[in-house]
Amino acid sequence: MRIVVVVLLLGWSLPALSMSLALAKVERAEDGETERQVCDRALTKMTEELHVSLLSVISATDAYEQRRLAYKDQGLEQAVLDDAYRSQLFAEKPDVQGRRWTGSRCSVRARYDADIDALALRVPMPAGNPAPVAESDNPPPPGVDPKTWELFSSSRDRAELSQVFGTVAALRMRIVEYYAMTGDWPEDLSSIGVAPEQVVGERIKRAYLLQDGLLKLELAGRLEGHSLSTWPMDAGSVRGVEWQCTTTVNMGPNSFCEQVE
Repeated sequence: MRIVVVVLLLGWSLPALSMSLALAKVERAEDGETERQVCDRALTKMTEELHVSLLSVISATDAYEQRRLAYKDQGLEQAVLDDAYRSQLFAEKPDVQGRRWTGSRCSVRARYDADIDALALRVPMPAGNPAPVAESDNPPPPGVDPKTWELFSSSRDRAELSQVFGTVAALRMRIVEYYAMTGDWPEDLSSIGVAPEQVVGERIKRAYLLQDGLLKLELAGRLEGHSLSTWPMDAGSVRGVEWQCTTTVNMGPNSFCEQVE
C-alpha cells in the first residue's frame, strides 16, 4: 500500500515564484524485504512524485512557454522539452526530516523548497540553427549537457528494468520450486505452469525458458530492442539458489545486472 500526503505552498514574492512542499510517503513491506529496502523504495517514490509536481508547476511559467514555442519552431515535440526538464530535475531531492519503521511499513517525512523561476531557466533556449549532433538512439535535447542526459536516461532505464524484475522474481521462484521437486531445471515455461502470453506485457515482448534454467526476456516499451537474461549459478549455496543477471540496458553505476553488448 502506498500513501502520499503533499502540502503545496506557492508564494508569489515578486519577482520570484517559490515552492514549498511537505511530503510524506508510506510503503508496506513485501515478503522478505528489509527495513532499508522498504524505506529506500518509499524515498525513491517520493522523489519521483516530487519531480512530477515540479514539472507540473514549471509548465505554467512563461519561461517554459517560451521554450515550448522555440522547440516547436525546430520541429521538436513538447515531450522532448519535458524530458529536458526531467533531466535537470533529476538531482533535486527532498530533504528527509524523519522516518519510522513499524516492522511491516516504513513512513518517510520530508520537505522541499525551490525557486520555480530558477528551475524553469535550467533548460536553455535552443539555438536558432540547431547544431549537428552525433547519431544516437537517444540524443540530448538542445543545450542539455550530454553527461547529464546520459545519467538521467540510465536512471530512467534502471527504473523501467526494476519494474520488469517483479515478473523475473516470480518466474525465478517457480523455477526454483521445480528444481526442488525434481532435481532438474525446467526446459520451458510450460514446465512451470506458465504460458508465454502470461508474461508478455507493457515492458516484456517475449519470454523464453531455456536449458539449465536460463530465463531470457526480450523487452518492450521504452526498453524495446533490449534484453535481459538470468540463470541459476549455485543451487547448493547455504543461502539458496544464487542467480546471475545480464542486460543490454545501460543502467549506470551500481547496476543490479551486468551490462553486456
